[in-house]
Formats: sequence, C-alpha cells, structure tokens
Amino acid sequence: MPTTLGQGWGLIVDLEPGDGESVAVEIETSHWDLPTTSTAGYGSNLVRVPGTTSVLSTLPGGRMYLCDVLTGEIRTGQRLAGELRAVVFDGGHVGRADGAWALATFGLCRISLASLTRTGENIRQGLGKYQGRMVALSHDVLGISSFYGKSLILVSRHDGTVLKRLRMGAPALVYPLPGGRHRCWSPHNAVATDLDLASARCVARHPLPYGKGSVLIGDQVLALTGEREDMPGVPDVWDVRSRHVTTFDAWTLTELHRISAPEDSIEVLGTDVEGRILITSRRAVTFLTPGSFDVETIYQHHADLGGALLLPKQNRAVLQSSITMGNGLTVIRWK
Repeated sequence: MPTTLGQGWGLIVDLEPGDGESVAVEIETSHWDLPTTSTAGYGSNLVRVPGTTSVLSTLPGGRMYLCDVLTGEIRTGQRLAGELRAVVFDGGHVGRADGAWALATFGLCRISLASLTRTGENIRQGLGKYQGRMVALSHDVLGISSFYGKSLILVSRHDGTVLKRLRMGAPALVYPLPGGRHRCWSPHNAVATDLDLASARCVARHPLPYGKGSVLIGDQVLALTGEREDMPGVPDVWDVRSRHVTTFDAWTLTELHRISAPEDSIEVLGTDVEGRILITSRRAVTFLTPGSFDVETIYQHHADLGGALLLPKQNRAVLQSSITMGNGLTVIRWK
C-alpha cells in the first residue's frame, strides 16, 4: 500500500545579493523519508514520470519506488539489476504511459509503471555493465552510453538488441537537428558530434570547451565549462573543474554569454516558470535571474547532493542527498 513518510513544508527566507541589492526569496522545503536506511550501492538517478508530479528511482539494492513530490506518497515495487540510471517511456496518454525501458547498473529491461515490476528479462549482451545514460533517438532506436566513455550504443527500442556501436564522446545531452540528425554533446570529452541516424554514422564533430552539466533551453545550450584536471597516476582519466556558466547557440555552437560559475558547480538543472536558471553545487542550488544572470538567491542544503531534478512548471526541485547520508528526498519550492 502507498505510504506517506516524512514531514510537511517548512519555510526559510533566503537573503542573497543580486544586482548589488539584497533580495528576499521565500523557499519552502519538505523532506520525504524513504523506506530504508541502508547506504549501500552507488546511488540512483531521479527520473520524472511525464505528466505527473512523481519521480521514479531505486532504493539501495535496486528496488524501484515512485514518490509523489507534492504529498510524499511512496509506492515500492520489484528490484532492477542494480541502481536506476535512466528511463525512456513509451508515451501514450499524458500521465498514463505504463510501459518503459529502464537502464540500471547491470543491464536494460522493460518495466511497468502501474505495477512497478519488470516485464522482461534483463539484457546485458552487447551492453555490458555500468552504462549511465539512455535517450530515445527515434520510435525505433535508443542510444545508450556510459557517463564519460567514448562510444554510443544504438539499441532497438522494440526488443533491446544492439544494432551498432559508434566511436564518439559519450553524450550528456542529445537534441534533434534538421534533416533527421542529432547533435550529441559530450562536454567531458570536449566535443559535440552530429549523428545521422538513417546511416548510423557520425557526420561531423565540433570542438567544445571542457565542461559538464549541459542542458538545452530553447535555442540555447547552457553548460558549465572549465578546465580538464587529469587524475595523477591514472592514464586517460580526468575530471572537469567548473569555472564558468557558458551559453551557446544550439545550432551554430557560437558562444553567446559567459559568467563565473558558483563554487563547486555540478550541473545546470534548467529554468523555472519565470525563466530563472537553476544550478546545483556540492551543497547548494543557485538561482540566476534571466537575461542578466545575476544571483537572485542561493538555497543551502544540509548535506552533499547526490542528485537533483527540476519540475519547472511547478517551481519545484527534488534533491537527493549523497548516498552516504541515506536520509531520503528534500523538495524545495519557491515563488
């Protein structure tokens, strides 16, 4: 049976400088406990169910759960083969799309949202383990990649069979181009690759600054850009230290705007109803005003963030603390 755990909404008034003045912004917070206290596992991504206010994720060990971020109602289901990485929903009626492909740490499978059960075998052949991202490239093809690798696997959306592996930077952001092509951003590898799906070929590669946390907003891409920092003693392994929030034209890749990034920035979440830009950091969410990119307010979290998800039309964000904390979900909302 569904359960409601945790506590209700609280109110904090956050005072932060913006455009030389103090701006008072009210941010309400709510905390929803999850039905486990284990901190085992690698951590699970949060995925919003289209047309709803619910997020789908997994508990440590791979057990699926749905949480309504407005009420805290939680429903649990069966286990996946590891922690959830990504979901591609079948579509259909808004809020009633039952079937989906779910990518987990150790494979790909079909799931039912209605029953939170696996409806097909776990598929690993040709995929291996530890893939991190999945996107729908068409009604027939999925694209699956690791977080920081140098390939993209094309997979049948009908039965999960591997169609082809392409040598390219693993994309963190994919969006369609005219003519049936897709632009695949891999800021970790400092490249954007144009993919022609009909021929399953990479037809163009464009240099980018090193970066992370990119998102498409209208006709622009916002990304955290910075410097590559190689891991001492480990060949071909590096991280990117964010220095700037940079805006690019999505089609020409022209740099349009650049400002200093908040300290310890992780990703650009997107924009809210009023067009504010939200950026997550190690222990904070920074709100930038549209146009001027001034800091409007900063929400300080009580622990290191292990993930975040924006519900833009509701002016809400769901925050997941680091897996070592094991203390549920925090929802913030603002006006």
